[in-house]
Amino acid sequence: MNHLRRLVLRTTRGALFLFALLPPGLALAASEAAKHEEPGIVNLNITTVIQAVNFLILIALLSKFLFNPLRKFLAERAQGIEKSLAEAKLAREAAVKAQEDYKAQLVATQREAAALHEQVQREVEAERQRLLHASREEAQRMLADAKMTIEAETKRARAALREEVVGLSLAAAERILGRSMTSDDQKRLAEQYVRDLGSKN
Repeated sequence: MNHLRRLVLRTTRGALFLFALLPPGLALAASEAAKHEEPGIVNLNITTVIQAVNFLILIALLSKFLFNPLRKFLAERAQGIEKSLAEAKLAREAAVKAQEDYKAQLVATQREAAALHEQVQREVEAERQRLLHASREEAQRMLADAKMTIEAETKRARAALREEVVGLSLAAAERILGRSMTSDDQKRLAEQYVRDLGSKN
């Protein structure tokens, strides 16, 4: 806007300067010619020539001080607008590219999170299976230990019971026979009783 104002001021100053330079004789000649004017459709006299010269001078001044600078100003403005549009297009393209990069990163992050979640699920399932297997093995071991303990206690109880039965049997046999048995007799009788018990079981 300031550029346009300066341009108009220059043009006005130039036109005033040229009018001041016009010789006063031309103005006087024009007034003299107007006095001797003859009637007609087109009168070609000095006034017409002066008006034509003034018009050409005005066109030259306007062209030099108004039209050319105005044309230059409009061209510069058009270039500025084109440059701004180009910059806006580049900025838009950069924004679109940044948005696409962001979307790609988001998809990659989501895939990575899904893969990590699957891995954690697999590890949890593997740990659960390991603990389940270990607890089963421990239960089986404890059951086997309990069975062995029960079998050992059963064998001890049977042996103690046999000894007690043998002792009672020997005592009963001694009472029945009325005499005391020798150690060989006791041994033979105990072995026979154990064989009889073994065949019954």
